[in-house]
Amino acid sequence: MNQFLLRCGVLSVCGLLACMPAQADDRQERARIARERDEATLRFQQRQRECEQRFAVTACVDEARAEHRQALLRLRGQESVLDEAERKRRAAQRMAAIREKVSAEAARDAAPRPVRPAPAITVSAPRQKPSAAPAASRPTASASSPERSAQEARSRERFEKRQREAKAHRDEAARRQAERAKDGKAAVRPLPDPAAR
Repeated sequence: MNQFLLRCGVLSVCGLLACMPAQADDRQERARIARERDEATLRFQQRQRECEQRFAVTACVDEARAEHRQALLRLRGQESVLDEAERKRRAAQRMAAIREKVSAEAARDAAPRPVRPAPAITVSAPRQKPSAAPAASRPTASASSPERSAQEARSRERFEKRQREAKAHRDEAARRQAERAKDGKAAVRPLPDPAAR
């Protein structure tokens, strides 16, 4: 029965708050709800202290808790009405902003666009392959030829040096492995080849 009365009370308060003018300041309402919540908590604490003075403490404290819970439920209901109104107001503002944006885009799309002149297209003759061109028509290629051949020679020397170093490393590893086999130790297995993956 108490819960039924509580729900009816909450619904009636919600109905009254819903009928309040939309111009009511939410901050003042929220401050009032917070103030009432603090007052309800103080009343509960005071009642709890009074109950401790009595002989039957548990029943008195349970009754105080029930009253405190009902007060908090009533205030929570009022707060939820304010929250719902604020959500609706924000949704209406978002919808208005979206409508404005869509109408601005529609107006921009409907406006005549300035006519731009077409860019001039120039057609050039197709390029000839370098091998097809006569040697006399390539003066820049002959000028950089000594420089290029020197660079190629340096690259070739570096490559051959790396190859010699790799071969020396392989020979040294094979020699060490042969020594280990001669001493009767287990042969070291080589690392897997990364190119085989």
